[in-house]
Amino acid sequence: MFLNGFLSLLFPLNCLICHRGLGSDNRKYLCPACWGKIRLIKEPVCSKCGRPSFPTVCSSCQNQKRKYFFSKARAAGVYEGVLRECIHFFKYQKKAYLARPLGEMLIDGMSNDEDLREADFLIPVPLDGRRFREREFNQAHLLAQVVSRDFKITISSRNLRRARRVPPQTQLSRKQREENVKGLFEVRSREEYKGRRILLIDDVFTTGATVNECARVLKEAGAEEVSVLTVARGE
Repeated sequence: MFLNGFLSLLFPLNCLICHRGLGSDNRKYLCPACWGKIRLIKEPVCSKCGRPSFPTVCSSCQNQKRKYFFSKARAAGVYEGVLRECIHFFKYQKKAYLARPLGEMLIDGMSNDEDLREADFLIPVPLDGRRFREREFNQAHLLAQVVSRDFKITISSRNLRRARRVPPQTQLSRKQREENVKGLFEVRSREEYKGRRILLIDDVFTTGATVNECARVLKEAGAEEVSVLTVARGE
């Protein structure tokens, strides 16, 4: 009985979303019907920010005045419905085991993109220390570990760090988010990234303010190229 209870924590017996029984295939934590509701992002996408349904550069990237410091951003799925719920379970309810299936979504998104697969380093977006203590893990780092094991790309998780604390981004507008993250990150050793190709890993791309600030600092430190890969993004 104790063993069954322990295993049910690692591999839940019911779908996290609809609560139907999972049967013997319980390592994906969602039933096939719920997985099927996730809207995966396929080509065409904006060549810069990865916004779906744009064959070249989306209107937002064309019109916005701010500069993107990353070469391109890509995401596995649209941040809605089942995928949104999964990410909330992962981040806010400490369901760290979801790193595996969500990380596999990232891997699928990388499979046909040679530029992403040839990165020299994976860098998970650093988490605020207080939030790390609350969650007990950095979700971006867990995702990066899954990708690293599959593509044999080294994780660099200590060199890029947060230089200060800021209020949460969740309720802020695009402009407020950009102001909020200015000067948020710093690189301890510039030499590590000089001439290197970096792939930033995070869970969600919303306005792109956080990853763009990371990319700016990494480029200033000498990185040759910075790309972004997230599990989800808004449309």
